[in-house]
Amino acid sequence: MRAGRPRDEGVRRAILVAAQELVLERGYAAVTMGDVAKRAGAGKQTLYRWWPGKGALVLDAFSEWVSQAPRLRGPRRPSLSSTLVELCRGASEAAPVLRALMAEAQFDEDLHRRLIAQLVRPRGDELRACLVDRRPADRELVVNVLSGLVWQRLMLNEPLDARFVRFALRVVERI
Repeated sequence: MRAGRPRDEGVRRAILVAAQELVLERGYAAVTMGDVAKRAGAGKQTLYRWWPGKGALVLDAFSEWVSQAPRLRGPRRPSLSSTLVELCRGASEAAPVLRALMAEAQFDEDLHRRLIAQLVRPRGDELRACLVDRRPADRELVVNVLSGLVWQRLMLNEPLDARFVRFALRVVERI
């Protein structure tokens, strides 16, 4: 059980929104925890009590943003193509932030674990849900190939556009 007062959901939400806005406006490297606290109207100590550092805070802000993005829902399973298009759209919108988080995660083991748990694994699960007709080993191979292609494009600052989606789908057709 956590000691002290419970988190105020309104303050938490304001902090996450402020972190997302600032990082999109200024870039990850230019934003400090103090900047986020000021924009959110919260104390800097509150941020450090709730998050171990800027990377974890920004990851939570963008994880929440991604989780609230419209997803393809309905009675039918979404196609691999439509799921990949949505994944690429979201990744493109947050590309600079994702690159910064991935870079920082190489040196921060806790952030690395969080990045996998909060962004990488859930996006892989979305892809897996489109591949239920494939053998499990093939399903995992397709998810890893698509994830690798998306991350490579992100890290090289190359577009995740319709042309890329067509290419990626052609690649996994052969698996």
